[in-house]
Amino acid sequence: MINTQLTNPRSIVVIGGSNNITKPGGKILKNIIDGGYTGKLYVVNRREHTVQDIESFSDPSLLPEVDLAIIAISSQYCLQTVKVLAEEKNTKAFIIISAGFGEVNEEGKKLETQIAGIVNKTGGCLIGPNCIGLLNPVYHGVFTSPIPELDPKGCDFVSSSGATAVFIMEAGIPLGLRFANVFSIGNGAQTCVEDVIQYMDETHDPAVSSSTKLIYIEDIRYPKRLLKHTSSLIRKGCKIAAIKSGSTEAGSRAAASHTGAIANSEMATRALFRKAGIVYCTSREELISAASVFTYPELKGKNIAVITHAGGSAVMLTDALSKGGLKVPPIQGKDAD
Repeated sequence: MINTQLTNPRSIVVIGGSNNITKPGGKILKNIIDGGYTGKLYVVNRREHTVQDIESFSDPSLLPEVDLAIIAISSQYCLQTVKVLAEEKNTKAFIIISAGFGEVNEEGKKLETQIAGIVNKTGGCLIGPNCIGLLNPVYHGVFTSPIPELDPKGCDFVSSSGATAVFIMEAGIPLGLRFANVFSIGNGAQTCVEDVIQYMDETHDPAVSSSTKLIYIEDIRYPKRLLKHTSSLIRKGCKIAAIKSGSTEAGSRAAASHTGAIANSEMATRALFRKAGIVYCTSREELISAASVFTYPELKGKNIAVITHAGGSAVMLTDALSKGGLKVPPIQGKDAD
């Protein structure tokens, strides 16, 4: 379950933080520092005494109590690290960006299940493994770029895929797309996409929360929960667009090797989205387009003027608008030609 230690931690430790910002642990630490995080920031690095001007601990057991741990070390060391933090340091939130878990083999799946079990026992929250992290106004807990300038009225984006989240930000920012919060879920060993949507619904405040939600999901684990909370958000005035990948046999195999996801019927997914009021997208470009349209002022009439530098695209757009029930009237006047 999403908790305040994840979304608004008083203290963060980067396990595997490095002076080398080309490594995930180094980059994520730099992003947190550059993002102006105001809480207590710690680093665990067995070889360095100081990492990016922050005192480094050689072992997690030497840390003080800490709210959130962002882990960027080899998967084989993650279980013991989580155990120490959860049981000895009162850590209630974890982001594991490391890969090598359920997306690889059955042994990796068992390992992430064991980690989730430890976190569950303490009532904590686990994001990942195999993700890029979390980006919100409090801290920039991702190891990727770009880091968009966050806007509370921008898009909330939750993604099974870290690379897809990066693409949406890279391609959307030049088009004027803004972001409020970005959740990268990865394998979803404990926290899945539905959990984040539930959190967004239960904490939604129309005065301050984003009214645009974007979803990339590879595995719909709890369709009733997804339907309940997306429908609720839409009734509260939100607009939601989503991609569900892995709908074909080959796509399902690819999703399983990516985040360990299982297959869902495309027909069932489309029906669920339609019932909830979610805009079904079939590509990343469509998701960006839908998000952009969501930000436009509400259309009051049916008359549309097409202004373009190329005739062919104008003709195709005019056809699409007309088929959609809108009108493209002739423009009259001395400068109409």
